[in-house]
Amino acid sequence: MSNNGLLHLIQKRHLIMCMALRKPHMHHLIRRHHKVSTKSFRHLILAMHKESGLQYHNDFNQTQMRITLWIKPLRVHYPIPVSIVDQSTANFGPKTPEDPTSLQEALVMPPPEVADQLVRVFFDTTHVAFPVFDRQRFTRLYLQGQASPLVLQTIFLLGFMVGSDDLIQAGGFNDRATARKTYYLRAKALYDADYDADRMNVVACLLLIGFWWAGYDEQKDHCHWVGCATTLAQSMGMHRSMSQSTFSPHTKSLRKRIWWAIYTRERHLSAAFGRPCRIRDEDCDVEPLDEDDFHFDLDYDQRLIPDQQEFHVSYVLEMTRLAAMLGDVLISEFSPRRPMTEQFETQTLKEKLSGWERKLPENLRVSPLDGNLGAPFWASMLHFNYQYCQILLFRPKSIEIVSQEEKERDSRARMAADAITRNAEDQLSADTIRYAQIHLVPALFGALSMHTIEICRKDSIRRQLAENKSRQCLLALGELSKSWPVRIWISKSFVSLMTRLTGQGSAPSGGAIVRVSSSIHPTSPVGQSLHQSVNGNQSTSGGGGGHQDTTATLNDGSQTRDFDPYDITQANPHLFYDSFWASYLDNAFDVDLLIHPNSGLF
Repeated sequence: MSNNGLLHLIQKRHLIMCMALRKPHMHHLIRRHHKVSTKSFRHLILAMHKESGLQYHNDFNQTQMRITLWIKPLRVHYPIPVSIVDQSTANFGPKTPEDPTSLQEALVMPPPEVADQLVRVFFDTTHVAFPVFDRQRFTRLYLQGQASPLVLQTIFLLGFMVGSDDLIQAGGFNDRATARKTYYLRAKALYDADYDADRMNVVACLLLIGFWWAGYDEQKDHCHWVGCATTLAQSMGMHRSMSQSTFSPHTKSLRKRIWWAIYTRERHLSAAFGRPCRIRDEDCDVEPLDEDDFHFDLDYDQRLIPDQQEFHVSYVLEMTRLAAMLGDVLISEFSPRRPMTEQFETQTLKEKLSGWERKLPENLRVSPLDGNLGAPFWASMLHFNYQYCQILLFRPKSIEIVSQEEKERDSRARMAADAITRNAEDQLSADTIRYAQIHLVPALFGALSMHTIEICRKDSIRRQLAENKSRQCLLALGELSKSWPVRIWISKSFVSLMTRLTGQGSAPSGGAIVRVSSSIHPTSPVGQSLHQSVNGNQSTSGGGGGHQDTTATLNDGSQTRDFDPYDITQANPHLFYDSFWASYLDNAFDVDLLIHPNSGLF
């Protein structure tokens, strides 16, 4: 037999040969199935080694190793077809050079002067509401060049989310979307690599990374990261009382601040996304926050971190208390197995919310905005969430209301929606909405749902007023989309929905999505105005992922672009135009499905 023939035979039968070489007593398999004697078998091996230039060894174990290396291994894994790979890039775009592929890339930092600005923006906005870092320790390590890279990249991510367009350009980016994606991936890479061994840093960063959102089918969304933070915090015992612990007062205060920040954010997410609350109050006995918890780390460099004000502390304390009541409202109104206790009765919750508002400190009462991030701004942020709680508690179950109790509930929900709308208008006028907290997004959707119900009713005056209020809410959402991930397909669906409700513009076949007994003939071109109100406030700069003139996109749902979850103009206009929505809403307009697009809340 020629050498080529021998090599071909070896390649064809190498698996059984390897088995036999590992166990000499199995040599009979070779003779039985390949009709090759032991002598011929050795000859085959020798011929193979001569052909390949390898040295022959009589030791079968060593020879087997060389055979395995020389022979092309059996192929059991195959690449994913290109057609499947393309499906992901169609939604989120191709992999860009900014995507870190190594730990070395994840450690790249912005220029020092840019980093300083990002740090200040973060501590002036996000950290006020979620005070999860020891400011004194951070500034000391930062100025020494020894701050945790995970902490820094997370801070830079939040800084690029709410920073100015000039800051984006100074950071070397053409648009905000690329900047925040880059720093999200860097922070994520450091977390995945277990780069930071300080668990206090890790749990704080997990919470903050949760402000990122990549797209509508992104698995690692807000809830994923906050869920990771919750699990880690619970594993560290942050949810339990520290009255008998040996922690220093400093550590106790920081642990409480981190835990209650997670608690507040988790409650906000449960309300916004219709998810069950991960944190159960009956499992926790940690002490509530108090003012002393904010004073242990005041000796910091105020060139980097703005001076802490009394209203900053008051805001966190009151938002934490409100978050606990928000959780009770969610259980009361939406839990399929609501405990039949007085705690979750509507009247009890109504009294709790009213009592909370009456006891607010003077610096957190509603007052005119002055264009700064002072007490009126943070009071405004607090009242957005308070009014959203009112909507969730009192919103009507149908368009038509009959009983006196239903009328009272409807009136309270409408007043709350009006308050949210006025508050948003004030933020727009003061040009401070770009610094607003993310919980404004679900609050505005809640207000929009109430205005949409009013449009469906027979009162023509109220209907036209509701149309104007809806435009204000959409305008505010358009501005918020430059910083925060607005659920944009719902935003645009409100535009399309109200266009159809008011009989303006074209709509897909199938008739009006909501039919009421009286015809709706608005005196103003609502559909056109709605489009203009969104388009008129889109910046042509880098903010919000590079917003451009969006008229064509709003009016032509067939236009395709790379998906940007922050861009309100990229929503799918046909979300509501399927048979389920048309059939359901023709009979009853359920606001649950507008505030929470998923099937049910829990």
